[in-house]
Amino acid sequence: MTALYQFSCDCGAVGFECQGAPKVRGFCHCDDCRSFLKVPYHSVDAWEAEKLKVTKGEDQIAVFQHPEKKMKRFFCKNCGETVFNSNAMDWRIVSQLLVRRQNRGAIPDELASKSHFYYGQRIIDIDDELPKRD
Repeated sequence: MTALYQFSCDCGAVGFECQGAPKVRGFCHCDDCRSFLKVPYHSVDAWEAEKLKVTKGEDQIAVFQHPEKKMKRFFCKNCGETVFNSNAMDWRIVSQLLVRRQNRGAIPDELASKSHFYYGQRIIDIDDELPKRD
């Protein structure tokens, strides 16, 4: 049986689900994410576009297209929460902060980060046991 993960924005106006295992589970340190999201790194689960389905409030989603990068932010018009992003490969990027909130403060093992990627572009060092990939 294929895993199905359900998420919603803070106010509940937008709901979506992701099917199967994420393509990527980790901490992204790339220049693009830092610039786009204004964070030093981003903990994410990423699925191929066809694996994410909006189940509620599609008309309540606003989209911000970065003016230069092939990145988009999909957010709730009501509460303003980013529900997911897309990257240059058109994957759907779900923040592990949202995953944590949807799971009573915990990240399920199958969605937990397993590496750091684009670590060569980092602006802060992370001292953990996870593999660091450039």
